[in-house]
Amino acid sequence: MINIQNDALIIITESLKRNPGKYPRITLRSGGCAGHMLVLTLDTMQSGDIEYSEHGLTFAIEPVAEPYIDNITIYKKPGLTSEILIHNNSPEFTKCRCGKSFKIK
Repeated sequence: MINIQNDALIIITESLKRNPGKYPRITLRSGGCAGHMLVLTLDTMQSGDIEYSEHGLTFAIEPVAEPYIDNITIYKKPGLTSEILIHNNSPEFTKCRCGKSFKIK
């Protein structure tokens, strides 16, 4: 299940209106202080992507990211920025202090 906080949902929906044909895309990247990060971008659906619908949105999920999206929260970074972050709520992962990255326990 993907949880989306209302502020993030508004930003994503507005971005999709300005970018027809794009999807919110979740990818897995190496990086951050804990080792892995889930990243949200707007992109086209790629061959092999997993389509996932939640909150009226269709997400493009990179196949290697799929095992990590269960019980995530997508939220707007506090403050003036409109940066969207993903927090993995699973107890199977250890989070870094900033909340941007995780590692498998």
